[in-house]
Amino acid sequence: MMVKTTKLLVVDTSVIRAAGETNHPVSSSCRGILDQILKICHRVVVTDSIRAEWIRHLSRYSRKWWRSMAAHHKATEKIELIPVIINETDVTESDLAAIKKDLHLIEAALAADKIIITHDLALQKSLGSSKNTVELLNSITWIDPVTQPILKIK
Repeated sequence: MMVKTTKLLVVDTSVIRAAGETNHPVSSSCRGILDQILKICHRVVVTDSIRAEWIRHLSRYSRKWWRSMAAHHKATEKIELIPVIINETDVTESDLAAIKKDLHLIEAALAADKIIITHDLALQKSLGSSKNTVELLNSITWIDPVTQPILKIK
């Protein structure tokens, strides 16, 4: 018998926004990964910052998905975030802006199971641009629903 492993995941707005009911590859991949999260025993982190972003970008499909997650008590709001301090001297201005924009995802992921599901590569690219932030990049498992449509989490 296979043992299910419950994980606490961070889902980026790029996935919430793209998940739709069309057959477009990005839309269907994002919808598929959200379906898997709902059907498998995983839960999602919904901090105030994440909720505010989701509300601004919810698709009709992701709104239904979020309601189902809440109904099944799979959306966790109470989590003690792990504050992250970025050494700004070693990062370009544009990379720093990208990191600061999504820092709340990193802080939530570090407080959860260190997994971020995103289709936006900007944060990963910016974290990989500096020696001081590469360790942070590598401490998180990044899942892109388009390139990894089947949720395989160890």
